[in-house]
Order: sequence, then structure tokens, then C-alpha cells
Amino acid sequence: MQIEWRDEQAGTPFLFRQMVEWAGIKIHRARVLAGRMLEHTADRHEINITLGGNLFREGFSDSGRRLLASSDSGNMCITPAGKAVSASWDDTIDNMGILIDADFAARTAAENHFSAGYHFVESIQKQDPLVQHMGLALLEDAVAESPAGRIYADSIIQTLTLHLLKNYTTANTVAEPAHGGLSGYRLRRVREFIEANLEDDLSLAEIAAIADLSQYHFARAFRKSMGLTPQNYLMQQRIESAKKLLTEPDLPLVEVSLRTGFKNQSHFTTLFRKFTNFTPKAWRELKLA
Repeated sequence: MQIEWRDEQAGTPFLFRQMVEWAGIKIHRARVLAGRMLEHTADRHEINITLGGNLFREGFSDSGRRLLASSDSGNMCITPAGKAVSASWDDTIDNMGILIDADFAARTAAENHFSAGYHFVESIQKQDPLVQHMGLALLEDAVAESPAGRIYADSIIQTLTLHLLKNYTTANTVAEPAHGGLSGYRLRRVREFIEANLEDDLSLAEIAAIADLSQYHFARAFRKSMGLTPQNYLMQQRIESAKKLLTEPDLPLVEVSLRTGFKNQSHFTTLFRKFTNFTPKAWRELKLA
């Protein structure tokens, strides 16, 4: 997409800019000076949320009718892939865009038993605090000093995509029998896999594949079986493994953190204290006293 800025002499038009990308989804946020986005055809499903300022958007309905709308703070606009859209803003705006690959959305829909042949419905001037909250949560975790890891991002992305499919597409879910927890065999395989791979930044997709379930159904079944989300269980197991390693007095703390899947010693210390109320060093001293 091409953007024309109102004041070409103002220096950089970006007052703030952030972009994060995962497989199938990209989120960006920018606070920019006045300008306009020239008409372009969306190559992904675009969800734009005005966080501050006022955005004037122009698009087309399914029948080809031109749609004009003013998007105030908190408003959300959805442009399906393949649709043409343009926008302008007369003053500084703060905007967040969520771009979802059409194949990723279709794959998520199929895995979760949505009807085939659906399409996203163009939406203008709607507020959806849940979509806004999840988008901002993903951006914040990406720059956090102690990020929660892939499984956290995967869980939010799954929830976000399913929420959009349920509420902003023509898809219908296919009725399924009620699911309980994981079978004993599947649960044992999942727990063994997690224990054997604690040092890796595991994704929800990797763990769900061990149970041969979609990410959504796995997360729901795992929580029913264990009383914990996969993310919380993984963190609990890392902390328990760290406790055992900390009883080895000659093992450096940085080595303990790496063996248990923490990004660095600072990340390890922060989360260990959160779960135990002790720093790793204090816990070791207490146990070896």
C-alpha cells in the first residue's frame, strides 16, 4: 500500500511504529501525522482499529456500492482479502492493524469444524474491545522484558482468529458431540513430550500435534484434564525442573535457566520469583543450608 503524507517537510511522519509477525498473522501499530492511504486491494483480511484520532475510510460493499465512514477512537473496520480500500486522516492518528492470511484463516476454520465456503463480512464503525485487547496484548508481549513465549502468543492468536470467524464471517460451526478431557494415552504422551522438551520455546501447534487435535480443541481438553492451560502447565513444569537443578550447587544459574527453557537469567529470575516468592539464588541457599 502507498501512503501520501500531508506535510512532506515535517521529517519522519511516524511518531511511533511497531510491527510483529507470526505464521499467518501480522500486527502493526503506528502513530502518524496527517496523510492518506491510496486505494489498494487487500491481500489479507485486514482488521484496523483506531486507537486515537479520526480516520475516514472508503471501501465497497459486496454489491459494489461505495462505502464511506468515519472511524473514531475504538472503532474497528474489517476489509476482506481481495477488497479495495482507501483511507485518510486530517490529524495525528494512532492505529492498529491486524492482517490475517486467508489460507491461515481457512485452515483454522477447517480444523475447528466451520462450514466451508465462508467469507469475511466487511464491517465499518464497529467496536470490539476483545479484538483490541488481544491485539495489544500480542504487541506488548513482543517487546516485554520477560515475554511469555510462543505458546502464549499461539493461544491468543487462536482465540482471536476463532472470535473473528464466529462473529465476522458467514461461516457456521458444525455441531459436534461434547468433548471431555484428553484420554489417558494422549495426556501421557503430551506430558512426556513437554518434559522432554522443556528447554525449547514450544508452540501450541507442536504440543497439540502430539495429541492429534486442533490447537483449540487440544487447549480446551487439556485444561479439562489438568485444571491448567497448556501455557501454565508448561511454566509449572519448567519451575519444578529448575528447582531440581538448583539443588546442584556447582551448576551456574544461567545454565539452569537455559536448560529449563527461559530466554535469559533475568527472565528466569522474574518468573521463578513469581511462582515461588524467592529468587533462584535465595531458593538455592535455603535448600542447601
